[in-house]
Amino acid sequence: MAESLIDTYQFCDDIINQHKNSQFAKEEELLQLVNEFSIHYTDLKQKLPYHINIIDELHVNENANSRILSSFLMYEDRGDYPLLKSFITSCLPNWEIEVQSPIITTEEQRIDFLVREKNKYAIIFENKIYDAILQKNQLARYINKMHSEGFKDKQIYVVFLPPYYYEPDICSWQEHQDCCDSCDRTSCKISQNPKLRELYKERFKVVTFRDDILKWLKDEAYPNCKQREVYLSTAMMQYIDYLEGYFDLRTINKQMNMELKDFLNEKLQLAKLSNEEKLNVLKEKTEEINRLLNQINSIKDDIIEEEDYKLWNSYLPKIQGICSRIASRLNMKSDVKFVNPDTLLSHFYIRFYKDEWELSIVLEKYEPKRNDATFIYIGIPTEKNVDSKFKNINRIFDKNTYPHEYPYGWEPVNKYNVNSIAFKDDIDNGEFESFLNIKIKEIIKAIEEKNLPMS
Repeated sequence: MAESLIDTYQFCDDIINQHKNSQFAKEEELLQLVNEFSIHYTDLKQKLPYHINIIDELHVNENANSRILSSFLMYEDRGDYPLLKSFITSCLPNWEIEVQSPIITTEEQRIDFLVREKNKYAIIFENKIYDAILQKNQLARYINKMHSEGFKDKQIYVVFLPPYYYEPDICSWQEHQDCCDSCDRTSCKISQNPKLRELYKERFKVVTFRDDILKWLKDEAYPNCKQREVYLSTAMMQYIDYLEGYFDLRTINKQMNMELKDFLNEKLQLAKLSNEEKLNVLKEKTEEINRLLNQINSIKDDIIEEEDYKLWNSYLPKIQGICSRIASRLNMKSDVKFVNPDTLLSHFYIRFYKDEWELSIVLEKYEPKRNDATFIYIGIPTEKNVDSKFKNINRIFDKNTYPHEYPYGWEPVNKYNVNSIAFKDDIDNGEFESFLNIKIKEIIKAIEEKNLPMS
């Protein structure tokens, strides 16, 4: 019996090792392919005719792409919004959205860009043109933010903007309270679509930059630009060229693309395969590349977080001194800490409170991969995250929105939002102490004037 168990164990161990070796060989093969492709691509790229594009030269990021696209949608002509209407008709054809007086914002409440009309509709745009990974619960959080503004589910729409077609992973749809303990998507325990994903199946759309937005710009938006709108049409022409360059679709790239296809056909040994077999091989390689890309992005995030943590860690003593002086003047207490220091996140908070209060005034600075946002929170902080206790998040001093049963709310700190350089400079020159002193006084005055509950 013992020998039988040992043999079984040895057999299982051999199978596991064979699988590990096979996976390792596949990863090595993929890296070799990527490296050879990169060398070949660089060599061909250097032979292309001269070409210049302003957007290329500025090395724009994801946020800049959101601003460019939303600026096109903002175009107004005598009270009409022809480009927004055209975009909805072309890219979101099944949605019955009547556009009258839209408000279009970028990077508000951390949403890439947002199109909404009060009591009518809210369209959330999540831009992933450069394939950045969606955060856990990200889409669910954005939907909850629209709930807090008074929009009902049937009025909320979600548009996902990747470069090529793929669905956002289910972790981004999952509500925080329903989520598994693991933050590693490779070991995520969620096996079926979250409730929110099912609820929004008719009001969610994947709109790709390559196949949808570029086509809309070339076929609908640019050809219908009025001649007098010179700056709009030239900006649109540059952006079309930029996207064509990003996807290697420029006319001058045609010969290069043919040679790259020949290279891949040879390396992947597709010539003797049937079309079905070719598609299976290409699908498998795409999945392998996506896994590799996820790991690369994860390593990048780790490096950015570590460097940002080191930088802000050196500033903490200065911030502690500032807060101690302000707290002393206002007969309060203060804390300055990293929210979760073991993970090296640069997510730190400054807290002002009194013993008789359950309420706290909290300034939070998030890590770079959350766009370095800075917020003032008024609420009851929990151990890891001050906003995890309540789903109904409203700006605390907005008229008629204060949730009396839960003394809680937030507002962005525009002076330092997505501007760490200004934040650090003002800490050094004394401006931050002045700003924070005035802000805390304003909040306490508003609390007293409105007789808001403290516990």
